[in-house]
Amino acid sequence: MVILNRSPALVGRVFRCSTPLISPLRCFPNTLVLRFATTRSFEPIEKSAYQKFSNRVKEATSIPPVIWLLSGVTITILTTYSYIMAAQGYIALTDEETLHAYTPTDPQEIVANNYISSHPLVTSLRSNPAFSEARPTLKISDKYKHLSFTAGTLAGPGKIVVPPLTFVEDGGKSIVQVFYLGEQLCGHPGYIHGGMLATILDEGLARCCFAALPNKIAMTASLTVNYRKPSPAGSYVVLKAKTVKVEGRKAWVEGKIETLVGEGEESSVLVEASALMIEPRQAAILKKIVPDRLEGVKA
Repeated sequence: MVILNRSPALVGRVFRCSTPLISPLRCFPNTLVLRFATTRSFEPIEKSAYQKFSNRVKEATSIPPVIWLLSGVTITILTTYSYIMAAQGYIALTDEETLHAYTPTDPQEIVANNYISSHPLVTSLRSNPAFSEARPTLKISDKYKHLSFTAGTLAGPGKIVVPPLTFVEDGGKSIVQVFYLGEQLCGHPGYIHGGMLATILDEGLARCCFAALPNKIAMTASLTVNYRKPSPAGSYVVLKAKTVKVEGRKAWVEGKIETLVGEGEESSVLVEASALMIEPRQAAILKKIVPDRLEGVKA
């Protein structure tokens, strides 16, 4: 900053003068104030008391870099700890426990649950030792279900009527999920909203590859959805997906949603999708300090 002991008007007159008045800037080390030298040299200005006080305040309040570093580390630790404590309370049940945690009460729930549980597809998967059964949306604690889109907002009579039965093949090779989609999930009246189907695919394709990843958790990096036929509301559907490729923390998954039909009937493909799922870099650290029941949670 250049400080002049003349008024702006006077400075203007000096610059307009035909006599070469401006000489190179000179620094006064004792005052650290620059001046313009003219035929009548400007007198250097000593720093005001305010400037001296301001500089002393800056020096006194400056925070050493080590303090910033320690503050950042402390905040990171506290944030991670809060996340872990929340996660420990977020997951209430294991996969095995979810199979005994649901008792339908609404008439629509009772009918839908009985139909799904006794369907030939479900009974055949139960008898296959390569598949494990669960109701993943029931893993979430009741305290936090209102914060979950699929386990809370979209669950219940008229929506995802019963917690979907899920069968995952060992090693995250494939998945089968069975749903009953109610009348309150429509876009056009009578047909399930396309965004609802995309949500089911997003969750299902991610869950398919969990076991194939090092720390059993994934986030959706990309999801491509192709709609083939309208999906009627108030109907049973089945999601089928398989993990087609795994590279480190990345997994590529393909799947579809089709109608759930009886034996001898031909199903119709409603939606097809492909996705890239990536495990977070922090997953390895979290796995060491978060209970095993967090495995298989959609990030």
